[in-house]
Amino acid sequence: MKINLNLAGEGVAVIEIWEDRVPLIAAKLREALPFPTYLQHGKLTGDLLLMQTKILADWENIFYPEDLADDAAAGTAEVRGSVSYYGPRQQLSIMYGDDIPPEPLPVSGIGRVIEGADRLELIGLRTWLEPGARVVLSLIEEPAASAA
Repeated sequence: MKINLNLAGEGVAVIEIWEDRVPLIAAKLREALPFPTYLQHGKLTGDLLLMQTKILADWENIFYPEDLADDAAAGTAEVRGSVSYYGPRQQLSIMYGDDIPPEPLPVSGIGRVIEGADRLELIGLRTWLEPGARVVLSLIEEPAASAA
């Protein structure tokens, strides 16, 4: 599933949600889309954009963000572009840079930014200074596979 992140009438990023790894979260997102939300910055948690959602879901594909530090240092994991869901706060998060958040709580790894990571880095820096920009998340309809 692919989601468009629209800011000020412009599609700025495309997020791929891993339906095979997070089927329950993906289904709830699909049902809730489209919806508007507002950008926040994780002031104490690294290069992190946060967005409130309309869904409530349990953890799936659990990891601890700080566990990425060793893999990122070794070059075996890319932090920038990681998309997570934090159920207790009903938030989506996007790591827009390589600063790993020192988050001691688990999150659900739900996908990656597949287009627009550079734009999100600029938006993240702007959001640090001026939070609250309105964005709209919407489903990108993919063409149906043709029968062969």
